[in-house]
Amino acid sequence: MRHRDNKKIELNLGAQKRSLVERSLLTNLVKHGAIKTTKKKAKVLKSVADKFFSKMVSMHNKLDKKDFEREAIKLTKSTIFGEAEGKKVIREIVPMLISSKKNSGFIADYKLGARAGDAAEEILVKIAA
Repeated sequence: MRHRDNKKIELNLGAQKRSLVERSLLTNLVKHGAIKTTKKKAKVLKSVADKFFSKMVSMHNKLDKKDFEREAIKLTKSTIFGEAEGKKVIREIVPMLISSKKNSGFIADYKLGARAGDAAEEILVKIAA
């Protein structure tokens, strides 16, 4: 049986490089609000970003304000590159997601068609409010 092969959402890289690519994709998504990427990277980004944001929202719901800020800073520093992007997550994105009253499904993806040059399928990934 090949049940797992149909749902495979990982990049064929080493563990360190895969983590680096996932973190940089997430950082660019936070920085720009939306990014264009290939189908496979979009699938990975959607998974990673949804887990990250749902963890932030659940921490906000479980902890009081001071504990949430401390834990959010710790999680953001371990995941997001750049201090400005980390502050943007805590000050702008997380409050927007909390006000939407959702626990998951924070990322939307749209097919854009084939990329000129190598005909790879491009996907627009953005944070859904």
